[in-house]
Amino acid sequence: MAHFLTDVLEAFKKHPDLAIFKRLVLSDEREHKNWVSISYAECQNDIERAARHWHAALSAQGVASSDVVGLWLTGRHYADLLQIYGISRAGFVPQVFSVGFSSVDVVDELLRACNGKVLLYDPSFSDAVAAVGVPHLIIPAVNEMHVDNSRQPLPPLPEVKEDDMGMIFHTSGTTSGRPKPIPETHRWLKGQQMHWKGVTQGHFPEGQDVYNQLGSFAHLGSATLISHLSVWGQCAVQTSRADFDVEEFLALVKAAGLNRVFLYAPWLSRLIKFAKADPVVLETLQKMRQIIYTGASINPDDEAWMVAKDLPVTLLYATTEACLCLISHISEKDHLPAMRIISSVECEFIPTTQHIDASELTEGKVGSEETQLYELFIPAHSRNCPHPSVRNRPPEGHVTGDLFEEVTPGRYVFRGRNDDWIRTGKQICFCDTKSIEDNVLSVCSNLVRNCTVVGHNKPHIVLFVEPVVQPTSEADIAELRAQILELTAPFRERLFVHERIAAAEHIVVVPSGSLSRTKEKGNIRRKAVEDEFAEVLKSIYAVA
Repeated sequence: MAHFLTDVLEAFKKHPDLAIFKRLVLSDEREHKNWVSISYAECQNDIERAARHWHAALSAQGVASSDVVGLWLTGRHYADLLQIYGISRAGFVPQVFSVGFSSVDVVDELLRACNGKVLLYDPSFSDAVAAVGVPHLIIPAVNEMHVDNSRQPLPPLPEVKEDDMGMIFHTSGTTSGRPKPIPETHRWLKGQQMHWKGVTQGHFPEGQDVYNQLGSFAHLGSATLISHLSVWGQCAVQTSRADFDVEEFLALVKAAGLNRVFLYAPWLSRLIKFAKADPVVLETLQKMRQIIYTGASINPDDEAWMVAKDLPVTLLYATTEACLCLISHISEKDHLPAMRIISSVECEFIPTTQHIDASELTEGKVGSEETQLYELFIPAHSRNCPHPSVRNRPPEGHVTGDLFEEVTPGRYVFRGRNDDWIRTGKQICFCDTKSIEDNVLSVCSNLVRNCTVVGHNKPHIVLFVEPVVQPTSEADIAELRAQILELTAPFRERLFVHERIAAAEHIVVVPSGSLSRTKEKGNIRRKAVEDEFAEVLKSIYAVA
């Protein structure tokens, strides 16, 4: 089959004069923001310049077509997109690492696990890369990539198979101290370009659709956004940070033409808070072509308020492995947070076979313990079924690990996960609580009898511990916390920032046996702990 970039580059040619990206320019004071438009033609030229540079440089290093090339990027610059797509256009497979990879050992391990031949790195990582065991080359600025086009013609894109790797990203959480590589196949990447049509709702013949960047350019969502947008002639605008504030939101609309806002649920909740008090923010939201939120459901009262104010809101469900799967419809706002399968996506809901304790669910209410819950299954023949190395139901396909309830025929509501993962941090990334708990119980076995990690949809995680010997004073509690932090430090250093117990104040010491357990197995009930200690957690997050 054709390389996934074939369709993207053909789309670039259809819209040469339209803007595909609006790059943020900050003043010296960093308060005044302006955006510079980059056309489809300019972007394609930039990609091809990077491709020619890397084809020459890496071929000289013995890197062959379809080899894996590591890219360690900050994810903060338009140039990062050019490096990712330039490596792809040169015929290689980019394996992308972000600034969140603070451990060079983890980068080295993951690169070797994917048989990476070389690591290209942003200058800001220069001090770290000496420990990488493969050849490593610094990434020059795009305007410093002086290539003679006549002497360095680009080779044609390689022919590929459906399940060949096109790009490699990683899970947003770690398992046993290491993220998991997620190869995106060519079939998968081409499928997302088509599925994006099911996300864009509402027809506006006048003017382009302009979306905001969603997070780092070194993460899957923003890194591949221009692939989706290019097919439909749309545009992306850069933000100063992932969780941009309300002032920047208004500037994005006024100065950059933002008309379809794409947010994680907690960020939308923050905008709603301002909109309830500020008619300008409310009117701006009402004039959006579409407001898409993802990552989790928001407060039901906020959902009801959005419906009452007639905001053009849709809820999207996607994962790193399966990407776009479910979405609500603007015309069905009264049914929020219920979603339907995107029309071009082939997936199905299958009843769970395991016993589900309703009190353990992390989202919403299910009515009773007898409520039927479903898993989302992606069959192997589906375009968005992940790479065979990722599938957890081989050879049939893959389940996402999330639970859903069918509230009306064909409409499903997210009801949490069926495992030990939660979403936490500023960008609502995954966190494997069990790995963290297991490490605490292992290295602190003489100090901690039992523990649990909480923090679903919160700025950071909090560790609750039942000690072996109950402290009798504040000084004893402080000493216990300090010992836990010291003993777990080697493991924490391998984790993403959002997965770390970052301060002694994020450890709560409780009496032995006091954490709520399930009746049958005696497992600590994570959600119940969050509910019972809500005031304690509120005080901790107040200073987050």
